[in-house]
Amino acid sequence: MARVISLGIVLALVSLASAFDNACLMNDANLVPPTVGAPTTFLSQCPGWVINTTDAVWNRPESRDPTARNASLEEYFYQNWTSHSSWGSSKHGMQALKDLVASTLVAFPDLQIHVTDVFCHGNDIDGYKTVMPDVLIGTNLGPSAYGPATGKRVVYSGTAVTYVQRVNGRWVYVAEWLLHDEWSLIAQLGFDDLSKVKHPLNAAAPHDCEANQPGFGWQPADAVDDASMATPTTPDAPALHEADPAAKATIRKMDKIISDHTQWNNWSSWAALQRPFWTTDMTYDTVYTPLPNVLGNSSGLREWYDHEHIPFNLAFKTVVFNQFIFAGDDTTATTATYANALWYGDFGTIPHTSTMMHIRICDFYRMKGDRIKYNWMMLDMVDMMLQAGHRVLPKPALREQWVLPPQTMDGIPAPYSAVVQPQDSIDAKKLVAQVLQSEWLNQNASGAYWSSDMTWYGPVGFGMAKGVNEYLTHFLEPLHAAFHEPELQVDVLTCEGKFCGAHGYLHALHAGEWLGQPATGKRVALRFGMHWHVDLNKGQVVEGYAMFDLPAVFLQMGVDLYARMNHTV
Repeated sequence: MARVISLGIVLALVSLASAFDNACLMNDANLVPPTVGAPTTFLSQCPGWVINTTDAVWNRPESRDPTARNASLEEYFYQNWTSHSSWGSSKHGMQALKDLVASTLVAFPDLQIHVTDVFCHGNDIDGYKTVMPDVLIGTNLGPSAYGPATGKRVVYSGTAVTYVQRVNGRWVYVAEWLLHDEWSLIAQLGFDDLSKVKHPLNAAAPHDCEANQPGFGWQPADAVDDASMATPTTPDAPALHEADPAAKATIRKMDKIISDHTQWNNWSSWAALQRPFWTTDMTYDTVYTPLPNVLGNSSGLREWYDHEHIPFNLAFKTVVFNQFIFAGDDTTATTATYANALWYGDFGTIPHTSTMMHIRICDFYRMKGDRIKYNWMMLDMVDMMLQAGHRVLPKPALREQWVLPPQTMDGIPAPYSAVVQPQDSIDAKKLVAQVLQSEWLNQNASGAYWSSDMTWYGPVGFGMAKGVNEYLTHFLEPLHAAFHEPELQVDVLTCEGKFCGAHGYLHALHAGEWLGQPATGKRVALRFGMHWHVDLNKGQVVEGYAMFDLPAVFLQMGVDLYARMNHTV
């Protein structure tokens, strides 16, 4: 009996099979020139330049003289030129270009390229992309890529897309992408049996999410910067942060690219700017969201760019980062920050508000030489949920969503490295290591390491504790009651002067109620990022800052805070 398949099922299968779009390509600003306000003096000349250079190489009588033709190629093409054409074939370098033009003119000695239009787009800094539709006419009097000469006259059309940039003061073709009607050419050559045609082994392959390279913003490594040849008229000013330890010096430069939003949506240019600061096997490790490609753990620059950098910048604009702690040494560093931003796109499934908001952030770094190898970054996602109108944890007795810079005159962000005493860094690390050992591992809730008038800035769900009693009552004692058999994993503990930061995990048995969640009997890992401002004269902590990946630890308890968000107001 015949099997009947409904039209609805067929359409569903077709839909599943073709579920694809190119939306991710819009994240790569190689689609548009990234430099705002750049001059465009070459724009009006560009179409004529394309026509003249095409004629010089292919159409003028001197193009049949190898010496004159090669001189034109060297004048109008970059020495490391690249070409991509039919069948997915590609060529690279000046000699390959000369050989390609020569072999084409052997096959079609009377070849003419009739340009039918020219489009140019770009600027004098980022370069120009050109589009040139054309019609090729010639007689096949010599061997071609498809076989021996046929004596046939051919007329076929195509399009050439190129990237043009100024190198050492001269506009040149850097790359081209050619697409011509090869089927028409083959048919006019008289090849009726396509099985006899020499088909190249190459096959075109897509590169989703990344525009053709090189593209807007590209600069050659061998270019001469005319400005660099000028003789300075005044001595260089001393560096503002010349006393920075090695890790801080690297991170400060890297972070400026982030905070200035430099080339933020141009993958190739952004990666070129960031690459000097990171090891090739770098890891960017941030907090949990239910979306597999938003936040989480990223390996390599591209994953960081796709999973954190772009989602963050698509969700928040007019972002101002306010670092209030930046401490480090030669091998590790940490920052504590709050940002002000306009929330105009959903982030990690949290709906946007189209209003200004604040974001708590902390970062911890481990170096390899002078490059960053590992960056732990934390955001208070539960705070974002609350700002979006969703309270997913019980309201605490303490004030939430409030954090202030350290109450001290050690610089903003603190500390200013030039005035740090090395012994203070050593003593502060000893004190904070004792706090971690006593309070987190030994579960000592005496508060002995804290000044009586201390301030502790906890995340949403805890709030700000004023005085040691509030800290013990509303944070430390409930922590000890909820988590038994603790083990402490510290990934980074770094101190500079009177300021320290630590990132790690508390591994423990969830044996008591915590933040409204009854005991589960499960062993969980609570991720933390914490900072301390210490008074070395008293040997006590005067200010503390804490962040936790609460959605991640609740998920280990069997509770999805993101799902809870969708059912709370």
